[in-house]
Amino acid sequence: MKLADALDCDRVVLDLSAGDKVAALRQLLGVAGATLELTDTAPLLQRVLDREAICSTAVNWGVAIPHARSPEIDVVVASLGIHRAGLDYGSPDGEPVHLIFLVLSSEIATPAYLSVLGRTARIFHREEMRRRVLDAASPADIIRAIADEEPA
Repeated sequence: MKLADALDCDRVVLDLSAGDKVAALRQLLGVAGATLELTDTAPLLQRVLDREAICSTAVNWGVAIPHARSPEIDVVVASLGIHRAGLDYGSPDGEPVHLIFLVLSSEIATPAYLSVLGRTARIFHREEMRRRVLDAASPADIIRAIADEEPA
């Protein structure tokens, strides 16, 4: 599965207002939960935080890819939050995170889930792609940029 297919304009937050990692995750879960028609995102937040407790999902270069699987979800969905000032996310390089890709999946969609995680890490390893997304004027521009760079 492609990242561009898992992401949707309604799940892109151009200016995350969160002051810390947990608040950012709550904000991204809010937009994902609305799309998935979930009334309570607290169990998903706990799953994401449990995963973060094992090891930070920050992958350097100002990017984090928090993720979780849940029986409440029957597809793979991604949300993107852009934090202009940057958040302390426990990155291995010690740098603040500006791009947070939240990936949620059913417990049985393993190939699609792993594909989205891997594609996100590969695409955003490149500085020009990170810059293109940070400079984008709209969610549609971001999804188009990702689709343009994503391998078939």
